[in-house]
Amino acid sequence: MQERIRKLHHNRIFALVFWLIVVFAAIITLPNVSTIIQYDGQPQLANTSQPVKATQIKNTWGRNLNGTYTVNAVYNNPDGKLTTKQLSAIDKSVTELQKRSTYYGVKKVTTMTNTPTARPQLFSKDQSTEVVQLEVSHNQGTVRQITDQLSSQISTIGLNTYVTSPEIVSDAANEHIASYTLIVILMTLLIALVAMGILFASIIAPIITFLAILISYISTLSLATNLAYHWNFAYSEFTPIFLLMGISLFTLLTSFWFFRDLRNHVDDGEESQVATTDVVQNLGYRILISTLTLTLAFGSLMLFDFSTIRAFGLLGIGFAITGIASVTLIPVFTGMLGNSLFWPKKTRPALKDHKLWHSLARFGLWQPWIAILAVLYLAGPFAYGYRNQLSYNNSQDIPNNQAVQGARVLSAHFGQGKATPVTLYLQTNKRLDNQNQLFQLDNLTKKLQAQPGVASVTSVTQPGGQPITQYYVSNQLSTLNEDLTGVVGQLGTVRNDLKSDSSNLRQKDLNKEVKRLQSLTSKTNGLVSDSSTLQTSLQSALSRSNASGSSSASKKVTSYIAQLNAVNTELNSALSTLTTLSTGVNTSNTDATTAHSNLSNYADTLKAVNDSLKSSRKQVVSMQKTLNKMYTYLGGLQTSEAAKALYLTPTQLASGDFQQSMANFTNQNVKSTYLTITLKQEPNAKNTAETLDQLRQVATSQLRGTVLAGSTLTFSGQPVTMATIQNQYQHDLPRVLLLVFGITLLLLIIFSRSLLQASYWFLTFLASTLASYQLTHLIMKWLTGDGDFNWQVPLLAFVPLTVLAVVELTQLALSYRLNDAPLLDWLLPGIHEVGQTMRHSLFIIIAGVLGLLAAESQTLTAVTLITIFTAIIFNLALPLMASSFGKLSVIIPAQKPHQFRRQRRADRPTKKDKESK
Repeated sequence: MQERIRKLHHNRIFALVFWLIVVFAAIITLPNVSTIIQYDGQPQLANTSQPVKATQIKNTWGRNLNGTYTVNAVYNNPDGKLTTKQLSAIDKSVTELQKRSTYYGVKKVTTMTNTPTARPQLFSKDQSTEVVQLEVSHNQGTVRQITDQLSSQISTIGLNTYVTSPEIVSDAANEHIASYTLIVILMTLLIALVAMGILFASIIAPIITFLAILISYISTLSLATNLAYHWNFAYSEFTPIFLLMGISLFTLLTSFWFFRDLRNHVDDGEESQVATTDVVQNLGYRILISTLTLTLAFGSLMLFDFSTIRAFGLLGIGFAITGIASVTLIPVFTGMLGNSLFWPKKTRPALKDHKLWHSLARFGLWQPWIAILAVLYLAGPFAYGYRNQLSYNNSQDIPNNQAVQGARVLSAHFGQGKATPVTLYLQTNKRLDNQNQLFQLDNLTKKLQAQPGVASVTSVTQPGGQPITQYYVSNQLSTLNEDLTGVVGQLGTVRNDLKSDSSNLRQKDLNKEVKRLQSLTSKTNGLVSDSSTLQTSLQSALSRSNASGSSSASKKVTSYIAQLNAVNTELNSALSTLTTLSTGVNTSNTDATTAHSNLSNYADTLKAVNDSLKSSRKQVVSMQKTLNKMYTYLGGLQTSEAAKALYLTPTQLASGDFQQSMANFTNQNVKSTYLTITLKQEPNAKNTAETLDQLRQVATSQLRGTVLAGSTLTFSGQPVTMATIQNQYQHDLPRVLLLVFGITLLLLIIFSRSLLQASYWFLTFLASTLASYQLTHLIMKWLTGDGDFNWQVPLLAFVPLTVLAVVELTQLALSYRLNDAPLLDWLLPGIHEVGQTMRHSLFIIIAGVLGLLAAESQTLTAVTLITIFTAIIFNLALPLMASSFGKLSVIIPAQKPHQFRRQRRADRPTKKDKESK
């Protein structure tokens, strides 16, 4: 039993079983990588950052909007203006969407129909594009699912429709990265197989390398994704790619070292297990140093707060696992296979002397200053011309995505910043539904609108991004001036009427009328007296006529009586008429007397009225002059800056339009509001961060000393997120470079036991890196028209470049340390010896990153070019600089004492000088 265990241990079967258990556990516990990229791929901002604070405010907004995000449904007519029929079709589509709002998780729909004041923000000036804003719940489903559902729902015949928002664009970017991650992994593994096959002319050796890469990668990836899934550890959308990049390169290099030394031992006749043990002992120190350097360098990134940088710290774990696999897993197969590992070409090919490094080192030793100047002349301009030109736009690589196309349509028809607005949240402990608070909010709105780089600002007082004229003093003064003009005119008319009435009401004329009325009264009195006399006479005659009719008389008398009867009848009729007349005259006499009395009283009253009219006329004249002065003052006030202030009357505050605006822009308790700021440029503009800083300073200073002083101001939106990432990244990137390169340099100094030589080598590497960055920038600008790198390019390129520096410089450092000869004696043979394997390292580095080109991504293409150029430049510059600085570091200190002695000897007085004195 012990013998079996010893054989199993001798054949490293326990190591194989261990790795099989590890990889099996890694596979069954590996979460869905695409899902992790979707949810955790974007940078995780600190809880104290502005976007996170804004999200917290939005999640407690009330009005059924908690936990929602804004989605733009874009309707565009590519042929020109939207027709009436098309607008009706859009309304019908929106109506159908509202009917199924619960199914889609839509909490609110804002259109130019239900919110007319927001029309300028929802309908383009060229009238070809309409936007419908939707508030969608996060709990309804994934962003991708909601986008697909809404895209099918808003589809309208004859129109291009899009569903877009910053969240949807970010998710599309993650989806695109996840889609090519598997392709990159497969291509990288395939190229690794081909590269090892070319190097060793073997089929088995590449397969062993492939298994080592695969086991190390799956183990590290499973650990990284589980940390992100279960413990919310930092994760980047490029985590699977940069883990593969680092692990594959390091495994390829260590496998190459292992297989090369193993072939030498096997060809010398050693048994496979013994040869494997010797190789492990010989290479163990170099692999240990390289593993330790890479593990410490990248593991230190876990100390940073920025999640994307902290995610790269997982590489430290990956390199540790890879280093362990290199000395435990690969020996399992080499011990079992032995020389069969190099089938079908088992014989060792004749080694060819690689003279490039030897020639370059000889030139550096021959003319060190010329060699240094030549390197500086060729690489210096590129290194000196390096500029940190980074893009923070995550949609740069997304091909033909409807969300990105929708964002571009918004930018084309509404302005570049329309698709990614900035939201300023304002929280206070006072209600915002009164004139004092609204006045300050409107002043803040106008102040922000006046800032450079700002296209428009919408707020509760300006929901359409433009002032509503009836809410401002200037408009109200205009109406008041019009009314005042009418009043002044009416006062002029009154003044003229008073003058006319005063002239018409003359007392002399009234006295004449009174006298005429008195004469009329006298005449009527006489008439009454005469009528009374006539009445008496008529009655007497009537009595006499009746008496005469009763005696016997002659015919004449009879005739007279007949005539007298006729007269009597007429007199009776006249008497009746006269009686009526007498009654009328008496009445007229009474009325005339009353009228006379009234007119007498009126004459006295009229005198007082006339005096009062004169006084009123003077007051009207004075009032007219005062109103004219007031009109002049208000006219000047109307054209002044003071008239541009907001003043909401109680009627306007209670109006339906303003209450709709309050519902759109304030929270449930009316103590929080937001302003939407549209920038003139897209978020990736280089001055976006400066613009946001300016807006923050302006908003803070504008509220200082007002009723809203002390309010909490919080900015959010895609530009703010990008600016936050930019600030954190620019703050941490120099520290990352200093820390990683510092650890690498420190370990090189320790391993080589030389401060100067290790520093010269490392400075050569840095200069090569800077030159490659600038050269790649020029090529990318020529190829794509946009030379700005994605902001993650430096970090991604950082992985293969650090592996390149550690592997090559560690080998040079160990060669220098293990050599007992003086520096000048070591330079040429030592550099030549290291150069024999550098060509293979260069080939492996270039082959290891070519798989990134399969993604057709500008980001990964830039990483590939930077790595290739750095490897080439560094392998050409290192032998020159190492030999040149090595020689100068010896001969310059050696020359100084001789020069000093010669100078003292020249300054010392001669014997002849002494004698002359």
